Amino acid sequence: MKIRLVVALLLLPVIGAATEISIGGVSLTVPNPTGFDAVTPEMRALYELQKRFVPSTNEEYAAFIPVADVSAALQNEIPALPRRFTVQTAKSLVDKPVSTSEFSELKNIIRTQNDRILKKVESRLPGLMRKMNEGFEEQYDIDPAFSVSQMVPLPAHEETDRTLSYSALVRYDMNDAEGKPYSFVSVVTATFVHVKGKVLFLYSFAEEADLDWSRDRSRQWASDVVLANPPDRQSVIAESRPSRGAGIDWGRVGAKALAGAIIGLLIGLIAWAMRRGKAS
Repeated sequence: MKIRLVVALLLLPVIGAATEISIGGVSLTVPNPTGFDAVTPEMRALYELQKRFVPSTNEEYAAFIPVADVSAALQNEIPALPRRFTVQTAKSLVDKPVSTSEFSELKNIIRTQNDRILKKVESRLPGLMRKMNEGFEEQYDIDPAFSVSQMVPLPAHEETDRTLSYSALVRYDMNDAEGKPYSFVSVVTATFVHVKGKVLFLYSFAEEADLDWSRDRSRQWASDVVLANPPDRQSVIAESRPSRGAGIDWGRVGAKALAGAIIGLLIGLIAWAMRRGKAS
């Protein structure tokens, strides 16, 4: 009894500020990253806007912005968001329990086949960017002309039994206030997390100079997510079964995760693009 009480007390700081989500009927607790709050429907403009920056292959369950920006978001403003966090997964995994052995297969593919995954994503990017630009222009009367000119996924830098993390540098091109080409580089750290038989994509978005910050905060956040979702009887059974072999194309799952990372970075530029539109 005393052991259970100690464990519960240790969990209190983690689950004190958290978002509850459900993936394929499995309830999960996602602790808020320190200093960040969840985006809610009351932040109407931002809440609706962020839906445009999720690949059609993925499902987004939560997004977090700095506490300092919450007031502006509640007033339907779109704050500048160079730093933010999101939680996604591949739609193909929503209703499929993932075993420990299958998660190991995913990690192995991410470690060894990043170049092949990158090529898959690159082939889809022009179409994805075109749709986003068209939708943005239709809703906001601004054509940001977003495009991706270079992606550099870095080798995995953090791994545990339940997590794998890597970062990527992405160079974007767009038009400035005078319609001239403008380029910038952003960074994202993507972490695969395996909890209760589900695989989460945790993203930490930041500016190019904040690579170390992105990695450090991702490491802590992923640890908090694992701690907040200890295995239960049902998930122990699901995670203990053998691999389905060719049942899941983990290379495609990795590509979906990378696509979510690349597209999600763009939302940090939306406030700038909208201000540019008003100035014009």
